[in-house]
Amino acid sequence: MKTGTLAMLSNEALADAYLGRESGMDSAFAELFRRHREMVYRVCVRWLGHHQDAEDVTQETFRRVAASIQSWDRTRPIEPWLATIAGNRCRSFLAKQRGRPRVALINESHASIADEQTTAAGVVAEQSLQEAMNALPPTSRQAFELVHLDGMSYEQASRWMGHPPGTIKTWVHRARLQVIERLREESGGVA
Repeated sequence: MKTGTLAMLSNEALADAYLGRESGMDSAFAELFRRHREMVYRVCVRWLGHHQDAEDVTQETFRRVAASIQSWDRTRPIEPWLATIAGNRCRSFLAKQRGRPRVALINESHASIADEQTTAAGVVAEQSLQEAMNALPPTSRQAFELVHLDGMSYEQASRWMGHPPGTIKTWVHRARLQVIERLREESGGVA
């Protein structure tokens, strides 16, 4: 199959072609990768906060997808299934990283003492927020990120996650409350 022809096929048809029900197996998966790589990368970078780690986990996600695409429920959109696999790969990656020190590269030649203090305060605040987000249940976190970080409406997030808009609103509201409460606890009730 030609690349132009593949671009016109549905995700379902590409998955079938990859599984060998039609010719063009490798190029069909390449087209699925091309279509969904950026979305999977965005999920990974939100989870991991680091470009290179997100790239690595994106690759691992697509290796998993290739191995398990036959289990994708074709009656549902592929994007939530891919996001779930990406989230699982990110959790596995983070579990392996626990206990390993992370070294941040800082260009000290351009930083003044005032800038260092401001930067340090920002890093601490960002780390606290990230820890509060990591403590959320996966569905609440994903809904919160889709609405607040990706700028989706509740209806768009509903379609993306495959749940009713009311459920998305509830998850986002609960996530907000949990993040605020956790930040208050960490700051001694000042937040």
